[in-house]
Amino acid sequence: MSKYPLPSLDLFRTFEAVARHRSFTLAADELCLTQSAISRQIKALEDALALRLFRRLHRAVEVTPEGQRLFDSVTRGLDDVSACLAAVGAATKAPQITVCASVAFAWFWLMPRLERFGALQPDIDLRVLATEQPVLPGTGEVDVAILFGSGQWEGLEARLLFGERVYPVCSPAYLRAHPILHRPEDLMDQTLLHLEYGKPAFGGVDWRSWLLRQGVNGQPVRRGLRFNSYPMVLQAAEAGHGVALGWSYVTDPLLAEGRLICPVDRVLETREGYYLCTSNSIGKSPWITTFMDWIGAEAAGQAGVDITAGNATHSE
Repeated sequence: MSKYPLPSLDLFRTFEAVARHRSFTLAADELCLTQSAISRQIKALEDALALRLFRRLHRAVEVTPEGQRLFDSVTRGLDDVSACLAAVGAATKAPQITVCASVAFAWFWLMPRLERFGALQPDIDLRVLATEQPVLPGTGEVDVAILFGSGQWEGLEARLLFGERVYPVCSPAYLRAHPILHRPEDLMDQTLLHLEYGKPAFGGVDWRSWLLRQGVNGQPVRRGLRFNSYPMVLQAAEAGHGVALGWSYVTDPLLAEGRLICPVDRVLETREGYYLCTSNSIGKSPWITTFMDWIGAEAAGQAGVDITAGNATHSE
């Protein structure tokens, strides 16, 4: 004998919809059934319980006192089942973190390190949103953002990852073809590779501002090449098409590998840096804290590069 001698649970689901809407028609629309099917199920439930659950009026449905008591009980039961399923689903679903960063940061700095994070935290589903129009944490889509600036953003908690150093880079082949390239003023006679994508470059550093900081004014002799993507700028530099400005978080590893070199031993340090940002108004989950601690450790442990013309070595 069944522990719960009840009518079919489908009948209770139909009853709950009719009682909530006070309408056979609306219940039929919600459950994707015909109105006659709803009527048959309600009659079957009333016959099984030997209770009258509704009064059929001219253009309305009224719940009887017995029906109201049953409705309250059925609603509590369905709410409990729904909450239990939601909790079970949340407990078994892999936690997901969405991280927003610039295309260059995501491509050159973050992506090479993701395998290490995956090895340490295989249960966390990491989603990377690479965009030049940052989406700030707290909007519902992004949990963590890596932003370049002063660290002062309203409503955000910002943790400094590292500052920025900017220096010229080119391919070894380009330097061999242009051996008279040692001083900042020598750059005025080179093909300069520019980043232009509708807003000032990070830190406001472009070729003009970099050269001015080195005491060099005037217009370059040769026409430069302009790109709206920093990966394209570096690809052009590696291909030997000219000299680019290297942002250290991207180009330090490329110098260490010998893919690029610094022909002019001058570095400009910006006043701004890269910050790991979360919302002040939304609490951090344990896995977001785990990710932030990991990326902070990665930033603290990255090696610097000794900028020397034609040679790049790790510095301690």
